Amino acid sequence: MILNLFFVAGFCYLTPLRNCFNGDFMLFYSYLNFVWLVLTLSFGANKISRNTRKKELFFTYVKIIVFYFFIFLLFFQLFPLNYFPRQDLKYLFPAFFTVLIIWKFLLYYSFFFYRKLGYNFRNVLIIGYTHKTRDLQRYFIGSSWNGYKFLGFIDDRINKRKRIIGNWEMLKSIIEKQEVDEIYLAWDQVPADKMQKVTEVIREYPVKLRIIPDFGEFEFLNADLVNYDLVPVLQFHSGPLGFWYNRFIKRLFDILFSLVIILGFLSWISVILFILSLFGSREGVFFRQKRTGIDGKVFMCFKFRTMRINPDADKEQATRHDRRITPLGRFLRKSSLDELPQFINVFIGNMSVVGPRPHMLKHTRQYRQLVKRFMLRHTVKPGITGLAQVRGFRGEIRRISEIKNRVSLDVKYVETWSFGLDFKIIFLTVYNLVKGQKKAY
Repeated sequence: MILNLFFVAGFCYLTPLRNCFNGDFMLFYSYLNFVWLVLTLSFGANKISRNTRKKELFFTYVKIIVFYFFIFLLFFQLFPLNYFPRQDLKYLFPAFFTVLIIWKFLLYYSFFFYRKLGYNFRNVLIIGYTHKTRDLQRYFIGSSWNGYKFLGFIDDRINKRKRIIGNWEMLKSIIEKQEVDEIYLAWDQVPADKMQKVTEVIREYPVKLRIIPDFGEFEFLNADLVNYDLVPVLQFHSGPLGFWYNRFIKRLFDILFSLVIILGFLSWISVILFILSLFGSREGVFFRQKRTGIDGKVFMCFKFRTMRINPDADKEQATRHDRRITPLGRFLRKSSLDELPQFINVFIGNMSVVGPRPHMLKHTRQYRQLVKRFMLRHTVKPGITGLAQVRGFRGEIRRISEIKNRVSLDVKYVETWSFGLDFKIIFLTVYNLVKGQKKAY
């Protein structure tokens, strides 16, 4: 209705002297509605559940609008049609998107308030008493807006203090008496000799079944259930960047940003350093070193040379009073200008502007044995700057606790990536450069 209000009724209102319902325009209106239907189905815009978040809803429609805009313009390349003037379209699309989002958020909050008043709720029962199911219990109790009414747990022994309201044999009677709508089953918690009986009871009733899996060390990853013919398989994604559209957005930004830095800064700074090197050590402007990249692959990382040529360049980190560092190199390191050539790595696709810092090959082999989840940081492209760096974890690593803290922040970045987070890290990086950092040596 909103679509047709803007693109059909709006067109007729703005062009009162034209027949806005002739054959050509009717074909275009049909095209607009068909494309919108295909896009909303393709992006799952109408699959809004009780647990859909506002950010997820917003960005779903951002993606739809972007695609819709280009497909909208495609029609005029295929069929000559004198439609809205360009000056009207530049106001029409933002207005359409704004009204659409307002409408969706109005519905979103209307359901929340409706459930908060006690309507449209779901009676939920949890089978299995574990630390994960207790977390789920707290979510149900503390999130009244989502409309869940927690009934209790089913486990070996009844315990009213823990809200375990029945054992495995009592499941059937509890489902009938409590009018259960949804059952959450901790699969690994049910004894093997009770599992068949439990599943048989659940199948007898029209309840929605949810499985709470135990992924062990993989619980931090996002998972999708994929069917290989008749075999269901869990497919893991390493955070938001496991999805192609997020990688596309990040890669597009990397190309544009690195191109600006290469043309605007790297080009003339390299010339100045080359001239200075003619009066100095004559050991060259650039330094290349093998580093560990995405998926553990090795790539050649570029930097400005800051050290004299030495046999320990691929083995030892730079220290505070490292004699290998030249006077010019010390300035480049202090100002972080030595990292500028890595924008070439970003442009060709080996690195990203923001991401976990790449380590020397020796340190990758060393730290992966010492730090849990270390290799998770290699599921995304390494970056020139990262969350760990803006939190102060950069430069020389003296204690194992330092690399653990660094990896912890890298993993957090992988798990919670967003375009906004990248912008925040870039801003903090610039701020730290202006302020100065103690470990920049």
